[in-house]
Amino acid sequence: MKEENRIVARGISVSGGTVSGRVKVVKNSMDVNKVEEGDIMVVSQSSPAFAIGVMNSAGLICQGGGVLTHICIVAKEMGIPCMARVEKAIELFQDNMNITLDADQGVIYG
Repeated sequence: MKEENRIVARGISVSGGTVSGRVKVVKNSMDVNKVEEGDIMVVSQSSPAFAIGVMNSAGLICQGGGVLTHICIVAKEMGIPCMARVEKAIELFQDNMNITLDADQGVIYG
């Protein structure tokens, strides 16, 4: 197995699909501005202030939350692959890392 295909995290699927892209870690409402089209946004918890980031992103990873979390509902409604309850996501992922989010299988490859 290639190093970039190594499973780095697991979580629960909220919205299915598979996407590859660059990570953008969003810790506060100001960080949302760094999310560009095609990025995979990583958040520790849901906040309505993060919704604009979801609209720009190709995928969403939530450290906490679940299927009824505001930010996850937005992702699901927009058809964006989304996983929640990804343990230590904020520590594991760094801006501009290239990852693959496989929300169908509940795994993230790095």
